[in-house]
Amino acid sequence: GHCLLYLFVRVCFCCPDCGARPAVGYQRIIGGVTARRGEWPWIGSLQYQRLHICGATLIHNKWLLTAAHCFNSLGSVLRSGVGGLVIPIQRVIIHPNFNGTNMNLDVALLELSVPALMSYTIQSACLPSPVHRFLRNTECYIAGWGSMREGGSLMNLLQKAAVNIIDQADCQQSYGNVLTPNMMCAGLMEGGKDTCLGDSGGPLTCRHPSGQWFIAGVTSWGHGCGRTGFPGVYTRVTSNWILKLYLLHETVLYRKSLIHTYSVNSVLTCVVMGAVKILCNYLI
Repeated sequence: GHCLLYLFVRVCFCCPDCGARPAVGYQRIIGGVTARRGEWPWIGSLQYQRLHICGATLIHNKWLLTAAHCFNSLGSVLRSGVGGLVIPIQRVIIHPNFNGTNMNLDVALLELSVPALMSYTIQSACLPSPVHRFLRNTECYIAGWGSMREGGSLMNLLQKAAVNIIDQADCQQSYGNVLTPNMMCAGLMEGGKDTCLGDSGGPLTCRHPSGQWFIAGVTSWGHGCGRTGFPGVYTRVTSNWILKLYLLHETVLYRKSLIHTYSVNSVLTCVVMGAVKILCNYLI
């Protein structure tokens, strides 16, 4: 276990080639603004029959993270926009203890059939170590193609918003015992900035003092969108399950007992990384 953890930290904290993005200007979803091309180079759009249903995050040239609840229906397609790179998805791996009732452990991994080619607009986000805790004053952003308001339609352009990590005790007051230790909250307690329908599975990313961007959470659920006192709820990415799966695969010690996995139709299932625009709910 210690060896795996050490390997994981070496892989994810010491390498400079994750969590980097082009030199784009800062502009300080619901309460969000349109993202620039390449600003969030690790985000992709999970689609069903070419319709956007969820976001996803590239964490390795062959792996993406998304939400388990996105796969209530199978046969998905993952894309990310104009001039993007199309890669079939080989497997979907859902957390074996995912609870669809209370949304505990709402996380899944997508394995690409061939590695994504990293470029100016395609980069992986860094994974935090399992013991890392993101602090309240950390600079964090949400991004997605979800609605700009509760009950609204999906956006054509990728939206982003700056959010705060919310103290677990404060979030517990809003949601009670439904909130598990595998969940975390982000947004503004006064409302106004939140992930919404269509943003599920997408990343909550936070900037490390080194300048690298780490995925802190996977967009999971919330009470409405941007409501006062009810911030967005995210699956914590500091998960031993992700660590074990990722490293056991990379070191060819893969054990199927760790996972719930199924193959997917590669004709229907692909990823397009590297752009921000959806036209008529199609990413082209």
